[in-house]
Amino acid sequence: MKKITILAALLISAVSFAQIAGTSFEEPQAFSGKYTDTGDPNVAHPLINNSGQPLVNFVSTGGELGFSAFYVPYDTPDVGLTDGDFVGVTDFTPSPTVLFTDGENGYQMNDIDGNMIVEFDQVDLTGVSNPTVSLDYLLSINSTPTNGNYEGDGTVNNADNDRLRIYIKDITNNTEIDLFNSTGQDLDDFVPMSGGEYQLQWQQATATLIPNTMVKLVIEGRTNASAENFWFDNIVFDGAAGVNDQTSGQFSVYPNPASSGYVYINSKVMGSKKVSIYDVLGKQVINTTMNGDRLDISALNSGIYILKIEQGKASTTKKLVIE
Repeated sequence: MKKITILAALLISAVSFAQIAGTSFEEPQAFSGKYTDTGDPNVAHPLINNSGQPLVNFVSTGGELGFSAFYVPYDTPDVGLTDGDFVGVTDFTPSPTVLFTDGENGYQMNDIDGNMIVEFDQVDLTGVSNPTVSLDYLLSINSTPTNGNYEGDGTVNNADNDRLRIYIKDITNNTEIDLFNSTGQDLDDFVPMSGGEYQLQWQQATATLIPNTMVKLVIEGRTNASAENFWFDNIVFDGAAGVNDQTSGQFSVYPNPASSGYVYINSKVMGSKKVSIYDVLGKQVINTTMNGDRLDISALNSGIYILKIEQGKASTTKKLVIE
């Protein structure tokens, strides 16, 4: 996405985030051409970025989610990605008329000759109610749209069984939540059809998540032909963080806006206070326990933040502006 936008609305009784985290692959640079794996295709291994080739990995710079890619061979290994394939971040759209759903870039998996796995950065859902995740995906079609494009039912790890699985790793509960899983079915069954022809068309996969968990999005793809593509875009973690207004009057924060490198956080009740500050992307930037009233915020850049204060059973969330 051209720029992640988190809508933070501080109302009398609630603060809501429209988006917690996400990526549309706009921050990574898009290189043209093929990616060539320099690793051993006979063994599982992390993929590395190669100079001038499409990026398969990306380290977040504080905006969009970062991600890391891995290769896992068939049970009987093939060439994998060592022969050069169209994988990674790209601005080459699925067709001249079928563009990416958000921004100019997306992520592609093509002719893997094995399995490619992409894991995204962890997302912290602490304090987030009704969290969800969604992403857009596209399955390619044959040059003859009446013919199926994929093979097998994905239950065997070989070239005759194309497969796509998109899921969430719930790290807190050690469980997995599927957004999409073709295992046990022909992938052609998931391609939209109209008038007896397969359609090159974006679809959306979604899942409901569990509040107060640490999660990670994972994409696993398996293909063995140049016509077999998976495309991905517009990954969004949504949720809302509520506030108990009955206790909001217990705390005061000043100066706000702050420009001197610190703020005072006072409570009508004696005792320590747990303080967390989040940027507009939902990323926690300060997490501390205060025994006094003065909080050092000199490490934070100018901008709008969400300040969460907890003391005993009382808690509130306030907007904090740093000039």
